[in-house]
Amino acid sequence: MKQIYSARDLLEAQLLKDFILDHQIDVLIKGDLLLGAIGELPADTTPSVWVLDDDEYDRAKELVLVFKGRDKTSQVELTVWKCLECDELIESQFSECWKCGKTRPVKNE
Repeated sequence: MKQIYSARDLLEAQLLKDFILDHQIDVLIKGDLLLGAIGELPADTTPSVWVLDDDEYDRAKELVLVFKGRDKTSQVELTVWKCLECDELIESQFSECWKCGKTRPVKNE
């Protein structure tokens, strides 16, 4: 598990989490329960977004750039999902893998 972003507030962290989950990458927010202690604790208490699978780290970081609006050119390239059965990359408008017929996985909420 690796940190991919330190958010300004919980709303930004939640929006980023939802955006990345929409791209079939599992992430979680850490530090959200520490927000009430800002000013009382010496440690960094801003919420942060973490990717659960280290192999998805680079792709998740690219999605952060897209989310932040810094990298508009790669947005088209990132609208794909990966088939869990055969690892084929499929364009986002398709709900089934063209190669093996497996249905696109439903995102975790």
